[in-house]
Amino acid sequence: MKTHFLTSRLAALALGTGMALLMNSATASAAADKVSIAVNTMQIFSSLDPAKVTDYTGYMAIVNMYDGLTTVGPSGEIIPHLAKSWDISSDGLTYTFHLRNDVKFQDGTPVKASDLVWSVKRLLGINKGPSNLIVGLIKPENVIAPDDATFTVKLDRQFSPFMSITPLFMALNQKLVEGSTKPEDKWGEAYVGEHSAGSGPYKLVSYNRSADMVIARNADYFLGWTKGKPIDEVRFVQTSDDATVKALAEKGELGLSSHGLGNDTYEALGRMKGYKVIQTPTAGGFVIKLNTKVYPTDDVHVRRAIAYATDYKTIQEVIYPGTDMTGPLSTAFKEAHNDGIEPGVFDLEKAKAELAKSKYAGQKITLVNSYVASLAFEAEVALMLQANLEQIGITLDIKPEPWNRIVELSAKPETTPASTQVNVSPSYPSPDSMFYNQYHSKAAGTWWSMEWLQNPEVDALIDKARSETDVAKQNATYKELQAKIADLQPDVWAVAPNRRYGANKCLQGYSFIPMQSWDLNFSNFYWDCKAN
Repeated sequence: MKTHFLTSRLAALALGTGMALLMNSATASAAADKVSIAVNTMQIFSSLDPAKVTDYTGYMAIVNMYDGLTTVGPSGEIIPHLAKSWDISSDGLTYTFHLRNDVKFQDGTPVKASDLVWSVKRLLGINKGPSNLIVGLIKPENVIAPDDATFTVKLDRQFSPFMSITPLFMALNQKLVEGSTKPEDKWGEAYVGEHSAGSGPYKLVSYNRSADMVIARNADYFLGWTKGKPIDEVRFVQTSDDATVKALAEKGELGLSSHGLGNDTYEALGRMKGYKVIQTPTAGGFVIKLNTKVYPTDDVHVRRAIAYATDYKTIQEVIYPGTDMTGPLSTAFKEAHNDGIEPGVFDLEKAKAELAKSKYAGQKITLVNSYVASLAFEAEVALMLQANLEQIGITLDIKPEPWNRIVELSAKPETTPASTQVNVSPSYPSPDSMFYNQYHSKAAGTWWSMEWLQNPEVDALIDKARSETDVAKQNATYKELQAKIADLQPDVWAVAPNRRYGANKCLQGYSFIPMQSWDLNFSNFYWDCKAN
């Protein structure tokens, strides 16, 4: 009996040990199968709220955590998303969207048309971020849900770019958010600012506004995960320090870099074992915004002098690789682009001649230039510009600032620097995004519009293009608008930069999309180390 008992105990122990080893092995295997990547961002995530986002990190957050009524394809085409189809009335005022019935929020509750109605009314009510696109165009009472699967919007007037802004109509979980509201916070801004309340492909795990953010894959996402081995976790690391990014890559931890690093860093990443450089053209540009309301850039001749004193080829070939910009609109918008506008020319003699025509001629001129403090290439542009301007009698006062400080300064013309270096790209896939956000008087007061142009003729042309439904006539207006803006020189259009990312060779699926940060929706990426 004792022998049998001992044998049984040994057998049980062996079985238990074997089961434990199997369980540990399975756990290790599951952990090994999980794909977690570090993604470098240049700026902090200043907002996670779809009603408040204004910059590329904000848009990156919402495209991963929320779903829009529609989305955008690589050619800028509007394609179905929450809405599977739509109808437009003959007068171009009423848009009826027919919704999918298989979408659930991340807490498992179904997405209904009433959630979209509430979300759009919330956007209007908060009146920040993308709301300037629809305030004055849509009355809250004209956003309705006839049933759970039908969402209808009636416009106050014809607005030809309307479909291009529908990706920004993000669905928020009304019941969830309203459960966290307070009398002084009727739209739940405090809650949405630090939580994910959407149906998107990724859920928020942690968020530190000043440093980092972690999101994890929503396994129940309605579109499924069919593009290969998905990215399970994305750990965003905010830094513009090239050495830190290279160190992450050297340890094999970097999944994707930001697009604002120095040339040497991209070259170093491209040489590293297991890494590659992704490079694509863009639909935006790197510009120097000139505040038309303050000294000395309130004078058009000073603005033109600065433009002539800019060494475009050095920027494009050495500092921030890319191609010529020809005015405020990218050639990506081929049919709307005015091909008659010439690229900027570096000519110090012409710069001096322009300065001599200004009201500040013969005076000692000091020009403030601001840029994102941690971006090395912008520091190089400032130093280059400083040396050139000195030769024509302008002293450049270089003032690097953190990005959030630049955003704060842009709220008023008197606090906006005379010149500021900024990357701009469409926040929705239409030429209107580049014109309205930067140059229309009603859009003033953001980092987009630090020109403070506020020109009645420009406003009228933008409004005309927005109301024109004939595409050929609309494009003719866009071309006239570009010529008018180019003549006013509210910006130095320095370079159409190549979009570059340093990436782990296993990371696949990147495709440029002409809408701010829509190319960084990580549900479109997958992990395959054999693809290269």
